[in-house]
Amino acid sequence: MYSTASAKIRVLSVLCALLICLFSIASAQYYRLGDEADEIATIQSALKQLKLYTGDITGHFGTKTKESVVKFQKKYKLQADGIVGEDTLTRLYEAAGITTTGIVSATTSTSSSTSSSSSTSGSVLHYGSQSDQVLQLQQNLSALGFYTGSVTGHYGSKTEAAVSAFQKANGLSADGIAGDKTLSKIAAAVSGKSTTSSSSSSSSTQTSSSTSSSSSSSGMLKLGSQSEEVRQLQQNLKALGYYSGSVTGNYGNLTKEAVYDFQRANGLSADGVAGAKTLSAISKKLSNSGASVVADTSTTSSSSSSTTTTTKVSALSTANALSEGSKGDEVKKLQKILAALGYFNGNQTGNFGTVTKDAVIAFQKSKGLSADGIAGSKTLAAINAEYSSRTSSSGSTVASASKVIYNSFYNWRNSYSNGEYCTVYDFSTGYSWKLRIMTKDAHMDAEPVTAEDTAIMQKAFGGKTTWTPKVVWVTFADGKTYIGSTHDTPHGTQHITTNNFKGHLCVHFPIPMARAEAIGDYAVSHQKAINAGWETTQKMQ
Repeated sequence: MYSTASAKIRVLSVLCALLICLFSIASAQYYRLGDEADEIATIQSALKQLKLYTGDITGHFGTKTKESVVKFQKKYKLQADGIVGEDTLTRLYEAAGITTTGIVSATTSTSSSTSSSSSTSGSVLHYGSQSDQVLQLQQNLSALGFYTGSVTGHYGSKTEAAVSAFQKANGLSADGIAGDKTLSKIAAAVSGKSTTSSSSSSSSTQTSSSTSSSSSSSGMLKLGSQSEEVRQLQQNLKALGYYSGSVTGNYGNLTKEAVYDFQRANGLSADGVAGAKTLSAISKKLSNSGASVVADTSTTSSSSSSTTTTTKVSALSTANALSEGSKGDEVKKLQKILAALGYFNGNQTGNFGTVTKDAVIAFQKSKGLSADGIAGSKTLAAINAEYSSRTSSSGSTVASASKVIYNSFYNWRNSYSNGEYCTVYDFSTGYSWKLRIMTKDAHMDAEPVTAEDTAIMQKAFGGKTTWTPKVVWVTFADGKTYIGSTHDTPHGTQHITTNNFKGHLCVHFPIPMARAEAIGDYAVSHQKAINAGWETTQKMQ
């Protein structure tokens, strides 16, 4: 009797264990050879960050991806089967410092509301990490004089060297890894400097020249300020490609965001307040870039000062790759453009040295390109597209109407990889914003790159969230611009979690109307909008 009951209990226990196991398998997401999904594009990006994957970001799990997964699994002592299961996915995102919906890495799971000089307990930042905490680390090390590179949020060799140098100077184990002890020490050092640095930024004065590109540094400009100095600040930031609003002399949220972006791109304490240090850096950047103040044509000004136009650098040639050791005018042009985009802060000598290489790597990482420091045709095309987008803020379009292409999406969609960036220009309002490509089938799924891109897009839509098609011009990394239509309603899968956009959006391009009708009424509505927009574009030529 007892043995029979005991046997039944054992059988029930085994069945329960099997059910739990089966439930775990059913509920987990697995990716393997032959699969295709949005998430795979993120996996490829993570592997690329860790220098384990050199292919394109496609969203397709091919042989190269499997081989890279096996390398990762062996390195982190996981079962090397080339299948991305729950354990592999969690460890991969943790190692690469990537946060996606439902998975939070150790380096980014902490609250972003901490002050600029604080660190969060439990975080370990290391080579390959990518997060806002890395960005804050770079800013803090820059303020302490240990870091001189671009503030990108990517933990590369330059950040590793800066951490190691700080550790050596402060009696810590110099391993180049920013753990709790190192982060706390950095926070304490920044806090020790904060009183003097903040007072000097607000009260120090310096004599500025009377040239049109200089800003007064006699006071602090911040949200709510209203003066000619604010007007000058807006003009200067517009010339550098950071400000896209009207030059009003009123320091509003758009001006604050532009100042914040400039500070973040140039290694300054990013608080959105234009103190003496920030104003001086803006003047210096204008001088180095060769840009001059751009008059805002969207509003009239009573100022009697003469108006000049931005000296825009011509596009880089994509015929020949530029790499360490290269010399000449094209290298100087590359340095000038990267400086205008906030990636290069050295002397523009025309010599491709380590500083230029680091700037190219920082740009490549920010665009999801292979970060080898070599400016090949793909990188040069992406730099041209980014520069064209930035300089369009002065009032010109991303591309002239005569350059816009009407062509079936099916003919060219595979020319661009998932994970690449493109710039959307709304010719009806003059706003432009950046998107990251996620997938492409009958249309393109994409996400705004930053919270600022989301904010600008929403302004273009009049502050409304709508599915109604808006006709736009879309410029890709190779400089080609296609007519399309989009909406601003977030839905479905989300990869970028820092852009204030809870999902993705759709961008439609020309496809045969018969194909659109087979898809459904919404696809037809986009094609009708695109055709009407094409007529308008032709009239603008």
